[in-house]
Amino acid sequence: MKIIFLGTGTSVSVPMIGCKCTVCKSDDPHNKRRRSSLYVEAAGTHIVIDTPPDFREQALQYDLPRVDAVVFTHSHADHTLGFDDIRRFNTVQNCVIPAFASPEVTADLMRIFDYIHTERKIADVYRPRIDFRVVSGPFDIGGVHLEPLPVVHGEKPTQGYLLQAEGRRIGYVPDCLRMGDDIVERLNGVDLMILDALRDRPHLTHLTLEDSLALLKRIGARQSYIIHMCHELEHSATEKRLPESVGISFDGLTLTL
Repeated sequence: MKIIFLGTGTSVSVPMIGCKCTVCKSDDPHNKRRRSSLYVEAAGTHIVIDTPPDFREQALQYDLPRVDAVVFTHSHADHTLGFDDIRRFNTVQNCVIPAFASPEVTADLMRIFDYIHTERKIADVYRPRIDFRVVSGPFDIGGVHLEPLPVVHGEKPTQGYLLQAEGRRIGYVPDCLRMGDDIVERLNGVDLMILDALRDRPHLTHLTLEDSLALLKRIGARQSYIIHMCHELEHSATEKRLPESVGISFDGLTLTL
């Protein structure tokens, strides 16, 4: 399995508009964080998890070869508003692309991007060609098995995913405030765990770094990375505070399991 962190920042990205802090003004490329998204290559299948507003730039910078499916965690703007750019992969691959999401998220996507499924098909009119697939339990995309993991994150229904392929297990939960004991148990001992860690100060909808590390300790992954960081977490300084088994992700980080 190959994993590319397309984006590792929070909803306003880093640098943040109008901010003059040392992290936003940093020359360290690790402190440049587009909104969070993950690209997974496994068993001959290429999956994008979430399409943030930065998706076009991410696809270009990291030279994504194809997208066989899109999977959504929730319908907040920073995870969905690049969805229209999937249409370029429709053209390149000459195929319809499936989009997997919970019933609530699918309804939001079909409302926000209503032209995808409501407008009459006209030759040469350029719009995404999507097969919306409602997720109500575990499902397969090619040789990749995915299990939705409901977590608490604000009022919008949100889920992470447990991905299994090629003998490896990966947990991906980029937006989370609380995680049930049953979800922790499902993730126990994964090969790789990727988890929300917004900042040190408490937040209404996200884990703090301290809470994230406590949760990662319970999950007990072989290797973990924090994601969805705001400008209050400077890369190198935060890295020094982490245990050996936990890393701080950055845009473009590529892992092969």
